Amino acid sequence: MKIHFREQYGRKGEEILYVTPADQSNIVRVPLRGDKLVIQEKFLLFRVLQKVFLPKGYPDSVSEDYAAYQIWDTAQAFCSTICSTLCTHAIMQGIGVGSENINAYSATVTWIMKEGSGHVGRIVFAWWQGSQLDVDSKKWRLRADFLNDLAMGIEIYVLPKYPHFSTQILCCSTLLKAIVGVAGGATRSALTQHHALRGNLADVASKDSSQETCVNLVASFVGLYLLTLIKSQAVLYTIFYIVVSLHLYANLKAVRSVCLRSFNESRYLITLEEFFRSSRMLNPQQVNAMERVTVGKTVSVSLNIKLGLSVKNLIDEYKSSSVIENIVSSFDPHEHFIIAETKKCLGVYLHFETRPQDVLKAYFFAVFYLRDRNQIKEKYWDIQTKWQEFLALAQQEGWLIHQHLLLVDEFRLDWKV
Repeated sequence: MKIHFREQYGRKGEEILYVTPADQSNIVRVPLRGDKLVIQEKFLLFRVLQKVFLPKGYPDSVSEDYAAYQIWDTAQAFCSTICSTLCTHAIMQGIGVGSENINAYSATVTWIMKEGSGHVGRIVFAWWQGSQLDVDSKKWRLRADFLNDLAMGIEIYVLPKYPHFSTQILCCSTLLKAIVGVAGGATRSALTQHHALRGNLADVASKDSSQETCVNLVASFVGLYLLTLIKSQAVLYTIFYIVVSLHLYANLKAVRSVCLRSFNESRYLITLEEFFRSSRMLNPQQVNAMERVTVGKTVSVSLNIKLGLSVKNLIDEYKSSSVIENIVSSFDPHEHFIIAETKKCLGVYLHFETRPQDVLKAYFFAVFYLRDRNQIKEKYWDIQTKWQEFLALAQQEGWLIHQHLLLVDEFRLDWKV
């Protein structure tokens, strides 16, 4: 028997040999049936659901944390839809659906005011915090769902008690939900991009949408069933409290399961603290486990570091041309950044030709400077050696060193003219 080819669909798919038996001249197909394959063949529904709801090439085509994230994300979507069903019922009662004293026109005005508040909220929030959503996608993902629960809590607890202020209350809750829409949608896109390993962003996003749609459909019927069981406000409040608690817990677990390999300020500071302390490089799994996803930072610096500042800040602080020239001369002429301390912050001034890795390097120099505040000029080559060591170890541990999620302003300058 001669073996011509061995074929497999993905890493965990069926293995097949294409061989020519000793007594034949034609090539035949011979499946290699393992125990796992036999189990999958018995469960036809499992294979159908995998093709419908999971990206093509799963699990090879997505990141390792995809499955854990999607499980918890599905759980939170289920709870969120149940809450939304309960809130819809409360809103309809609040605007007077079924009441003889409320006409269609007044209900329509209330609804338009509610939706208008949401539109304004989306525009203002996107302008105010849009750039932060990439920088802290985990935190904003969690904050978005907390605000969503807060908005639904207002509709459940407050609206029935003050029906005469239904318009104002609905405008307030819709404003919060508008923030949720912007923050939740933007951070979901950031996480989808992280999960799509093969540039299959559209496939991962569409399958995620299919999963959520299916879950929402099932949860809607569960919510309708729960409405038939609610005979008093006490029962409604109890069910809502339990479902919201499960929703927030599932969200926290979903966010914590994500392992991002790009440095934002929080992850970068955690990594740098350990590196400066022990010369050891933490891997992405360790750093993501230490990163705070609620409030605050695991590691902070003594002075705020601002990247991409205008040189006007430097001139306003020092004024003297000799002092500024001394600061510039502290750095190698080939560097694409200058670092200088002012009363309010440690400013990092970037060159026109600055690349993402230069930004990471500038932040590295800035943190090193804040550790002892010696002149960078005196220790420049020591820091340079440390940076090269850090860069090599970071790449070895799987960090993405040619991109970053640090917040950088847009000012660029040239001091080499």
